[in-house]
Amino acid sequence: MSVTVQVRDLDDDVQQQLRASAARAGMSFSAFLRRELTELAVRLEAEERLDKLGDRSRLGLSPSFFEGISPQEIVQMIREDRDR
Repeated sequence: MSVTVQVRDLDDDVQQQLRASAARAGMSFSAFLRRELTELAVRLEAEERLDKLGDRSRLGLSPSFFEGISPQEIVQMIREDRDR
């Protein structure tokens, strides 16, 4: 099911930066935002799973644990966790 999302009161400079990034990626603004929001959702799901495992500091993970990990790698981690 697809949902339409409207963001109000977005700063002009933020919109300009996002549009420029979309253009550099050769994507429409809408497709770019869809991709970015999907990647964000994947990261958030992975972080929630880690939170369920317990205290991150006990596991030795910093809040920036997922920086530098691609969304595909995170999805793979989630799938492996699910398959256990």
